Parts: sequence; C-alpha cells; structure tokens
Amino acid sequence: MEEEIINQFTSIKGVGESRANALYEAGYTSIKDLNEATAEELSRVKGITDQLAERIKNEVSRIYEDIEAGEAVEAVEESAQEVVGTAKVEVEAEVEAEEEAEEESGEEEAGEGDEEDKEVEAVPTTELELDPVSQRLLKVRKKQKAKKPNFVQTDLHKKKRLKNTWRRPKGLHNKKRRYILGKGEMARVGYGSPVAVKGLHPSGFQDVLMSRVQDLDELDPSTQAVRIARTVGQRKRMDIVKKARSLGLKILNPPAEMAPMEEEVQ
Repeated sequence: MEEEIINQFTSIKGVGESRANALYEAGYTSIKDLNEATAEELSRVKGITDQLAERIKNEVSRIYEDIEAGEAVEAVEESAQEVVGTAKVEVEAEVEAEEEAEEESGEEEAGEGDEEDKEVEAVPTTELELDPVSQRLLKVRKKQKAKKPNFVQTDLHKKKRLKNTWRRPKGLHNKKRRYILGKGEMARVGYGSPVAVKGLHPSGFQDVLMSRVQDLDELDPSTQAVRIARTVGQRKRMDIVKKARSLGLKILNPPAEMAPMEEEVQ
C-alpha cells in the first residue's frame, strides 16, 4: 500500500522519492488529500518549499480534474452502451421482419419466373459427333499451332507506326524475303492447317458470327455454333441467347450468368 501511494506521488512533477516519503509520513495518502490541502500546509512538509508547494498544488489539481473527467466519461459510455444495446435489438427485429417480407416476395417472383420459363423451353444442345479422321486432324492442327511462329512484317520492332500484322516483303534486298537466318519466318503453305478442319472451332463446330436474332433460324445446330459479336448490346445479347437455346444451338461465348462453354474435343 505504501509503495503504491509513493508511486502516485512520484508521478507528480517536482516530487521525487524522498519528498514522496515525506508527504506520506506527513499523513497524505492519496491525490485527493493533496488536492484538499492548501499550499501553506504542503510547505510545512520537510523538503518542500513555498514555490514547490504552489507547483505541486497546481499539478495535483490538474491531475484530479483529469481523474474526475475520466470517471464522467466512463459513466457516459456505460449509459451510451445501454442505449446502443436497446437500439441494436430494435434494429435486428426490424431487419428480421424485412428479410421475412423479402423472402415472401422472392417466392412470389420465383413462381412468376417459373411460369415465364415454361413458355420458352430450352432444347438440349446437339452434341457433335466427329468421325475419327476429323478428330485426328483436329489434334494435328493443335500440335501445328503450338509450333507455328508469329508472322510479322519487316522492321516491326524498329518502327512504331507499323502494325503487328503480316505483310509479304517485296524488296529486292530484303533479308526476310531471301530467307536469311534470324530475320523472321515467311508465311508459307506448309504452315497451313489441314483443309478438312480449317476454320473450325476446336470443338469441331463451324464458328458463325451472329449479331441478329432472326439470322439464327438459318443455322444448322448439328454442325454450326453461334459466336455473339462483341458490338451487340446486353439486351439483344440475351435475346440471342434465349433464341439459340430454344433452337438447341451451341453458344461459343455465352454470358457470365450462363453455364460455361463445353470442353473442347480432346
């Protein structure tokens, strides 16, 4: 007990351990006692002058005000926590009531949506049955494309204005045209894909770019698949998707909310 009181006194500016002991021996046992004492009474303690007594009095009064303010803040916080607790309970009850109402409305909307879905039934997508020759050629094309170089025009790496596209070199002294080693590959017929599967999607379907709903009626679901053009808006895109599903057409780039595209033919 004595050590705690002395530690409290030493936290006061200008009071060391010896003066704290002197204050304790004089009968002061708390900050409150020092605050209630006058400067004259403090100056009677051994080792404390009149000036030091005034400084101790000012410091103690400031510390005591902070202590009272802290107690008041704690009381306010406790009352605020009680108010927040009651408000939280009320808010939770309101949220539960809103969730129940939303669930009921969601069930009603789901029932209406089911009725609308029944009107447009999705036809299962036709699975493409490839003959062994076409399957082999698709595998060959896949291996060829893995080894095929990137054909670019001459001096693409030197001139910023050139586009990353192929243009056949025609210059008399052009090193690429003369097949100089290290100057890039020339596009030749030997790099071409097998004719039977040229232009086909890896799944074996014929890739048809589509931007209008009415053009879907002309497609053959057994051999052709739909690729929606990138310039088509969201509303027309969904119309194309619904129409394609009703006709059993495969969509190569379906929207994110639809099932992912079927796996490619191995």
